Amino acid sequence: MAPLFEIFLKTGVWLGILAALTWIAYARLTTTADQAERWVKALAEPWLLKSAILLGLLCWVWSFGLLLWDDVYLRGTGSVTELSTILLIVIVTLAGVAWWRRRPGTRFHPWISLAIVLILILSPGQLLIDAPKGALSQETRNEESAVLFVRGRLTHLDCYGAADEPVPRGDSFDALTASAVIAFQLANGFLKDQKVDIPGVIQRDEFRLLARPFPFLPGGPKPCPPGKKQS
Repeated sequence: MAPLFEIFLKTGVWLGILAALTWIAYARLTTTADQAERWVKALAEPWLLKSAILLGLLCWVWSFGLLLWDDVYLRGTGSVTELSTILLIVIVTLAGVAWWRRRPGTRFHPWISLAIVLILILSPGQLLIDAPKGALSQETRNEESAVLFVRGRLTHLDCYGAADEPVPRGDSFDALTASAVIAFQLANGFLKDQKVDIPGVIQRDEFRLLARPFPFLPGGPKPCPPGKKQS
């Protein structure tokens, strides 16, 4: 039940706001006696559909904000670097379809729009993963998902090549990965303070930089310079 509880924590506020707006729309329709018909009319209210679509977009604005400034990462970005950009395009497209389908007279009005809104609200709970509580190092255990994410990002940034190490197999934080982490730290200026920065260990700020969405924006992680074998 823990994963379901975490999903609820990430989406419950938005679902609660949507439920409150729906209840307001239902309460305002006092001329319809039949409850089922009253609910259908309430869900088809133009102002409710507009608010619901904007709420779904706001949910993802908040989610991308967490990716930029909080300790979460996007599932799958270790292997697909541009996933956040692709996801943004999909979200905008879905919102556009929902906005178009909200008009009375369109087929399956208002159900398509409401279904898309629910997808927008519920998807962050499945796609956003909390970062590890502590640092990632060779002593890390039971953090396979986070380690695979870090290794995927290091591979994309060519940090294994910069450390003259092959990309390892498996899902452990091994010595090869520690060498690649040092190359990443050197390329991104993380080994300046010996009291804070630990070579070969991914700490909070380093993990947050690796998890930063939208590679086309400035401020993302810098690729590692070519290693001696490649130069």
